[in-house]
Amino acid sequence: MISLENISKSFNNKTLFSGVNLTVSENDRTVLIGKNGSGKSTFLKITAGLLDFDDGKINNHNNSKITYFPQEIAEKEQDKTGRELIAQNLLINENKVNGEIGSLFDKLKFDPEKLDNKINTLSGGEKSKILLMLILKSSADIFLLDEPTNNIDLRGLFVLEEFINSKNKGFLIVSHDRKFLNKFAKSIIEIDDKEKTIKVYDVSYKEYLKRKKTEEIKEIEKYNDYIEEVKKIKTSIFKRKQEAQEMQRGPKKPRDNDKYVVGFKKDRSKKISSQAVFLKKKLEDLEEIKRSRKPLPLNLKFNIIERSGNMVFRLKNAVFGYNNFLLGPIDITINYGERVVIIGPNGEGKSTLLNALLGKTKLINGTAEIGSKVEIGYLSQEINFNQEENVIEYFLKEASVNEINAGRILARFGFFEKEMRSKVNTISPGQRSRLVLAILMTRPINCLVLDEPSNHLDGEALDRLEIAMKCFEGTIIMVSHDRCFIDRVGFEKTILVENKRIEEIKDYHEYEKIVTS
Repeated sequence: MISLENISKSFNNKTLFSGVNLTVSENDRTVLIGKNGSGKSTFLKITAGLLDFDDGKINNHNNSKITYFPQEIAEKEQDKTGRELIAQNLLINENKVNGEIGSLFDKLKFDPEKLDNKINTLSGGEKSKILLMLILKSSADIFLLDEPTNNIDLRGLFVLEEFINSKNKGFLIVSHDRKFLNKFAKSIIEIDDKEKTIKVYDVSYKEYLKRKKTEEIKEIEKYNDYIEEVKKIKTSIFKRKQEAQEMQRGPKKPRDNDKYVVGFKKDRSKKISSQAVFLKKKLEDLEEIKRSRKPLPLNLKFNIIERSGNMVFRLKNAVFGYNNFLLGPIDITINYGERVVIIGPNGEGKSTLLNALLGKTKLINGTAEIGSKVEIGYLSQEINFNQEENVIEYFLKEASVNEINAGRILARFGFFEKEMRSKVNTISPGQRSRLVLAILMTRPINCLVLDEPSNHLDGEALDRLEIAMKCFEGTIIMVSHDRCFIDRVGFEKTILVENKRIEEIKDYHEYEKIVTS
């Protein structure tokens, strides 16, 4: 068991959280939630003892073994082979790697020969499966998992879900995969970006979403009741003061026999004035309830221009690939307005297929065509910024808007003054995805090509992206393993990429049955 007491952390003069108290024990199934850039990864690293904090203390009771698994394999590790990385992490010789993890190759459908390739040559899914194998072989008592579902195919997701639910270990997990969370979460920790602290909900993920909705409604009702009460008291004060002033003045030409009336009115005036003072004090003592100041909603709407020709992409007898991997021959035509989702195991060539359609991969055989007037908005699976530019400079260069509009748009995507001045190669993976989506929003397009778009995005961004995609009238081609996201956006065509060929199937539920059978 590990306990955090009064933990605080600031970064670049920005408070991420303060006064945090939390206990993580064996058997916990806890999910850490927060907006992109709110400090979720930082929180995990602090809990793991990998990052210093500003105030507070951490106690590791019973000397629990705590292991942190990052969102991505670190850049400095990318030049190693998968075998070297696994041997290094499991503290074994490289020649013992196959013996140690060999049972996972078939379980995860991972080609063991890929372990001898440098990590930077592997697909995003293959990299994620290497991390998954390290998780499955870890002897930790408490697992701190940062977005473990990113890029993982359905088979890998099922293996991870089974591992979490079958182990008497503690899990603190950052994830935005809603279907995944619904299967195991027993409690939710939310980093409150406004209050700069955490809120703990000892409920399932589904119940958490209901609680949040109820809290929002109650907050609005409480504020409205407060405003109504203030209005009522102010109205009463005004009426009392007005009545007191009228009585004090008395009749304009009082007769002798009016002196008793005048006296009575002056007495009455004092009482009414006293009531007004009491009401004023009551107003001052009334606990102020501030209106909830939510950040600007993420304003995601793709700017569609005139439609393209009927044929958008076509591959005919196409063979393509990289290193020793080849895909094809493939014949596929995608027409204007179609919504196509591409699914399949990691390492089978889904991203390579996208690159072939986009003309980014040279064909070994066959032909590739892009139709007339096709304007593409592309979100890559792996977004790497090597530039030294800051966010606002990069955005101005890529989006071609003026600085006033750039600031307004970026604010809608969660980038404020400090974040805009951050170097693009230092921002979080979720912020990278938001930045690219902000750029796409400014461009006139009629075709969206998205490779694992739900990776790294928080709940709000996912909701907004889903709505924007539903409203988009152009062509959509998406690679994804996010089952909830696929269901909610809705796709009329599902392409399965497996065994070096493609096949149109009914939907991902059909593939799910194949994987679990």
